[in-house]
Amino acid sequence: MKRQLILLIALLPLLLAAQVGDLPRSTPAQEGISTRAVIDMMDSLMALPNCDIHHVMVLRHGKVVAELHPSPFRAEDAHTLYSASKTFTSLAVGIAIDENLLRLDDRVLTFFPDKRPDSISDNLAAMTVRDLLMMAAGIKPDWRLRDLEKADWIECWLAKPCDEAPGQHFQYDSMSTFMLSAIVQRVTGRTLLDYLNQKLFGPMHILQADWEMSPDGINTGGWGLRVQAETMAKLGLLLMNKGSWHGRQLVSADYMEEACSPLIYYKDRKDTDVPTDGNQGYGFQTWRCKWPGAIRADGAFGQYSVAVPEQELVVVILGMIPNGHPELACIWNQLMPGIKSDGPLQPENKLQKRLDRLCATAALPLPKGKPQTAQGNQILDMVMQLDSNQHDYKKLAITHDGSLLITYNDGFQDPLGCGYGQWRYTGMIGFPPYSINAVNRMRDLKHDFVAAAAYAWTSPTTLEVKVHYVNWISSTTFTFDFGKDEVTMCDNFPGSEPETVHFVGLRM
Repeated sequence: MKRQLILLIALLPLLLAAQVGDLPRSTPAQEGISTRAVIDMMDSLMALPNCDIHHVMVLRHGKVVAELHPSPFRAEDAHTLYSASKTFTSLAVGIAIDENLLRLDDRVLTFFPDKRPDSISDNLAAMTVRDLLMMAAGIKPDWRLRDLEKADWIECWLAKPCDEAPGQHFQYDSMSTFMLSAIVQRVTGRTLLDYLNQKLFGPMHILQADWEMSPDGINTGGWGLRVQAETMAKLGLLLMNKGSWHGRQLVSADYMEEACSPLIYYKDRKDTDVPTDGNQGYGFQTWRCKWPGAIRADGAFGQYSVAVPEQELVVVILGMIPNGHPELACIWNQLMPGIKSDGPLQPENKLQKRLDRLCATAALPLPKGKPQTAQGNQILDMVMQLDSNQHDYKKLAITHDGSLLITYNDGFQDPLGCGYGQWRYTGMIGFPPYSINAVNRMRDLKHDFVAAAAYAWTSPTTLEVKVHYVNWISSTTFTFDFGKDEVTMCDNFPGSEPETVHFVGLRM
């Protein structure tokens, strides 16, 4: 996409914020849940160390009983799902099976006669759609494949050694899900997203969804879907109701029953292992939870839609969580004991007011310090020319109107408005930081990225600017040290190393 077109799009008003408030609303007590239990879960999530919670929704009996979107995140903001995207890919496969376009036992190679390697092993020849769905393709995962910007991903994946018999051992691999996306595109003649828009998202009134593409125009399948938190709530309801939506069977119950069953386990799992949310089994791109009967869509850094059918409960959590499943423990330990009845409890007006206040005022930390210093007045509108850096920034400037002006190496600029003691929102031209080396593929997403930024002077010569990319997932903290003429840029992805870059300051 041309940067000129991106510029025009970014400068338009934020157009069609997709629907929110589609699902009916209620209160915890009205749906048989202790309001205090919901408060305790929300408080526990917000108190998790080194975590940013972006969206939380709790549903019972198909109704939203509580939702939390800590500032600067908002209910209408879409969120990238990482591997929680996989569950949507599985649903598309199930629909294609219902339409007799493919079968679970179809051999993978039959869909790609033009992509076959010169030498085909017995294992590769035997691999089926079912094996891909179960993460048991027999090919050793190679996460570098999805970083190839010009290669044919299908050919590259099929050319890898298939050393194990398919269907035998669980080996988690996002490229297996990409292959499912490619199969759906082959049998339907449409991209995975286009197919879901017609068959699933349309009937469910999901208006905002976009999905990253491979270099050759195939939705990535295993990652890269971007939707709202309420869409994830709808996904949880669909899982809970075995593919039925308002009385309409969008995906067959038989497929959903198998998809949500524990079909395969890590090969080193023992029956004596302590139950965790990672060792309870995997279905067709869904995970089983340690809470009996609970299932989930699960994405890196804490993207979840959890369904507990026995309790008619759905919980959505989206955010930036470094590792493990600490947020799931908040569901099991705080929320689940608070489910008291299938019917309404006595009204809990005081607790409900407290919950309403918590949800209305929740916020991620702002930079702490002074609004201005003597040094700050001197650097206004000064252009900081940067050394080479991984963010592709050529220049930075702090302008008189309170913006962090970013100039990219290609000459385009993003003036990100910064608030003191509050967040300011700005539509972007550039791209947010991403943990996957995929900037070119991000250009296939709708270019509506929004930055929320705030600042404070933390010392007489040190300025901190925090930027959350609210309809993506990531954030960047800029720390300007004007005593050393250096800026440190730190992205919030686990494993991301802070980058300190020298600058030369010139007057505009």
